[in-house]
Amino acid sequence: MNKTFGENIRLYRQQKGWTVKRFIEELGNNLSATYITKIEIHEEIPSPELTCKIEDIFGLKEQQLLKIAKKTKVKQYRKSLDEKYSVKLD
Repeated sequence: MNKTFGENIRLYRQQKGWTVKRFIEELGNNLSATYITKIEIHEEIPSPELTCKIEDIFGLKEQQLLKIAKKTKVKQYRKSLDEKYSVKLD
């Protein structure tokens, strides 16, 4: 699966048929809908603790989302360097 972290979160949430509000309730946290939007659309990577909790409520394998988060972060970093220095990194 080549989707980013946020795309995966949105996909898993939608597969459950959950609204953002319901997702927040399932997490049992005082997160805002704005923060969930940052995760799903703007590629905010939550803390490892929250990421593990998300894995739990979706019934995912341990560290599945953490690995995707790492790949997403590396991709963001490379894109940032490409834009800043106009250099393509392999």
